[in-house]
Amino acid sequence: MQQQVRVARQEDVPFLAWVMYESMVPSTGKGIFDEALEGTGTTPLEFHQALLRSGSNNWSSLDSFLVLDDDEGRPAGAMGAFDGTIEDLRPLTAAGLERVAAELGWSSDVTRAFWRRYISFFGLFGKSPQLLHAASYVLEFSAIRSDLRGKGIYGRFLEGHRERARALGHDAMSASAVFGNEAVIRAITRFGFKEARRIGPEAYRNRFPGMIRYRYEID
Repeated sequence: MQQQVRVARQEDVPFLAWVMYESMVPSTGKGIFDEALEGTGTTPLEFHQALLRSGSNNWSSLDSFLVLDDDEGRPAGAMGAFDGTIEDLRPLTAAGLERVAAELGWSSDVTRAFWRRYISFFGLFGKSPQLLHAASYVLEFSAIRSDLRGKGIYGRFLEGHRERARALGHDAMSASAVFGNEAVIRAITRFGFKEARRIGPEAYRNRFPGMIRYRYEID
């Protein structure tokens, strides 16, 4: 296993698309865009790649991801982050959708249908209470290959992001765990994250299990 995490590169996009999807599926059985993508003819992995390539992923730009490679130089896992003080905290903005639709070659009808389904879950406004985080540096989208789990890789990503957050002037990091995701809860609390607030399923119209926000103070 490589000793240092690195910043993601363009050639990592297919792997990062998998990371984005895999980060949600174990807890919810689906990705965050699955319902909105119904009828578009686009798979979640194709959509995630378009998000990254077009610079439209509001919850982690390509260069926000830290990647760790295995001994053969293949990505073992990754973790992204974003600035929790941005004006629109939804994973995709209207302007971002225009870029993604162009990347995917969607018609205006397909784009409008996607947007209607998307806002039925994420709402019309970018600062809804359920979108708020516990710190200005927000960790998002993390996954590790199944053959390399349990080897401390997740902690390496937390350390790497802590150093980046400190260098950028942030005094704390925020992380989230879906209700029942004990593996993530154990990992982040072992690192030193403290529970900040709970968001019940009713905040997501009972279409999502609920979320726990955690905060880590950077000393």
